[in-house]
Formats: sequence, structure tokens, C-alpha cells
Amino acid sequence: MKKPEILAARDLNSRADKHLSVTIPANTGNPVLDANLYDLSRRFNGGHDPDVVLQMLSTVMNAAASEQMEEHDLDMMARTVDEMFAADKMFAPYRNVRKITCFGSARIKPEEEAYKQAVDFSRLAVENGYMIITGGGPGIMQACNEGATKDASFGLNITLPYEQHANPFVEGSDKMMNFYYFYTRKLNFLKQTDALVAFPGGFGTMDEIYETITLIQTGKSTIFPVVLLDPPGETFWQRWTRFVEKELLDAGLISKTDMHLLYLSKSAEDAMAYIERFYRRYHSYYFEDESITIRVLEPLSQKHIDWILYDYTDIIPKGDIVQMESDENDPEPALACLPRLRFTFKRGDYARLKDLIDIIND
Repeated sequence: MKKPEILAARDLNSRADKHLSVTIPANTGNPVLDANLYDLSRRFNGGHDPDVVLQMLSTVMNAAASEQMEEHDLDMMARTVDEMFAADKMFAPYRNVRKITCFGSARIKPEEEAYKQAVDFSRLAVENGYMIITGGGPGIMQACNEGATKDASFGLNITLPYEQHANPFVEGSDKMMNFYYFYTRKLNFLKQTDALVAFPGGFGTMDEIYETITLIQTGKSTIFPVVLLDPPGETFWQRWTRFVEKELLDAGLISKTDMHLLYLSKSAEDAMAYIERFYRRYHSYYFEDESITIRVLEPLSQKHIDWILYDYTDIIPKGDIVQMESDENDPEPALACLPRLRFTFKRGDYARLKDLIDIIND
């Protein structure tokens, strides 16, 4: 795979909605305090958007001044911001390295096939230039960190009174962090990753898979490969997929194309090849009004573009696909030099957009 030197921001929404929330006022109603916050946001913003800094300052002061808030509410807000900031600082030096998040049971033992397969997959991923993100605990998490080694491993551990503890392959690492809240931990699994591989697991693994697919399906997360990896001789995900098809798809509760967001695999090599294929030509995408811009590593032929137009009229209703060599107005200037496709995108069917990306890589 051709490795891009710079990757796009991995924020949820893929910068689809670049606006401040209309439900949170960017002021406190106190003219003197507002003037001081405005001044602070302009003087101490570290080069970031001062309006975003002002929004954060105003929100904090509104919460602090509210008689409706309880101490527990403020403590929860403070801890959430602290955890997000700490995680962003931890990942920042590795921003331009592709990563794979691995989920799976904490109860799987080293002698089990799933554990051995997780070690093999993670070792293969690192050989192909990826880093590995796990929950930092035992079982499958430990196996993936073992295969990746401490140098290429992240551990996002959760503090629990039982069962969960940092495994020896991330314990003491500068790439290991303990989270208090599950939701900030799960947010960082997805915010920082370029692919997801799920091994057999229990309620936690189910929760993480369903949430991941929901976020991609609704456009709240950028599209990335989601691989369900069955150990040799086992059919855990094969049976789970049959359940989803029978109980959800056949009942009309999900669309047939939604199943395209999942890839069922039986080997570490096949899973890795699937992820590599997804990034063969595709780089990233972003939205602007009704248009989507898909950055690519190399231009497409006109025949390729015509093929896309013919097959994807359902999500390119205006047939206005344009290929550009670069764009100096790219929201991420470092990526302005990349070739790209731009067209009006019919929002909603993100599984079809994933299919289109597969065609770009074909």
C-alpha cells in the first residue's frame, strides 16, 4: 500500500457539520464576564479558532453559574474534558500513522485459537505500517498488544473494581491511558482509528460493534473497514451475522446495503488484505453543504468515473461528479495537493458510499 505522509483529521462527522451548536449560547449574559472571556479567547487560543475557544469558555462559565447544576454534574463535565484532552495529547505524536482498533473478550485465554489469531493479526498489521489500539486489558486485548509489541500499541483501559487491569504489553507505556467513563473511551476508539477488527467477545464487544455500525450508518463517523474475524474452526461471527440477517434485515429493520459495512473474515491475512485494499487509492473525504469531496492518492481514468456515474446515480442524483488535480481551498491545507472527486451526495445511504469507495479502489 502507498502510505500517505499526512492523514485527515479523524473527528466524528468528518467535519460534515462545521458549525457551533445553536442550542448553546456563546455568551453568559453578563456583559463584563463576556468581555473578559472574549478577550481571553483572542489572547490565549494557541492558534486555534478563537470562536471555538470562546464557546468552550462560555459553556464552562454558564455551567458554573447555573443553580440547576449539581456538584456531580460539574464533576462529570470536568472529568470528561480532562479525559478527552489527555487522550488527544497521547495520540498527537502518531496522528499521521494509520491505526486499527481491535475489540474482543477479556476472558479468552492464551491457549485459545482466538488469542493466537489476534497475536498473528496484530503482528501482521504492524508489519504493514499500522499501529494497534485495544482496551488495554487481558484476553484479546492483551493478545493484540502482544502481537503489535509495546512500541506500536495503544491501551485505552477502563477502571473497574474487578476483571479489568492493564496487560503487561501496555502497562507503564506512554501510550496507555486509564479512562473513568466508557463513553469517552469508546469515542477515542473510533476517533483515532482507520479500521476496526472484532474478535469473539461478550456484551462489551457487542456494544462496541453495534455502536460503530450505527455511527457509520448514520454518517456520524467517517467510513472505515469493519472486519469480523472468526478464529480457525469457529463460526462466532458467522452465526452472529445470520442472526442480524434473520432478525433485523428480514424484518425490514435495516437495509440490505447496511450489511456491506461489515466484512466477515476467517484469517488474519485475509482481514489485513481487506483493510489494505480499502486504502489502496482512497484517502479521506469531507462534506461542504450538499457536496462531498473524496480525496484519492492517484487520479481515476475517465472510464472509471463513467462507471461510477452509471452505477451510483442513486447517491449522485445530479450526475455532477468532477475530478480535480488539487484544491487550494481544502479545509486541511496539507492535503490540498491530493487529487479528488467532488459531487452532490444524497445523504443517508452511507453503506452505498462505502460501496463507491470500494469501486474507487478497484
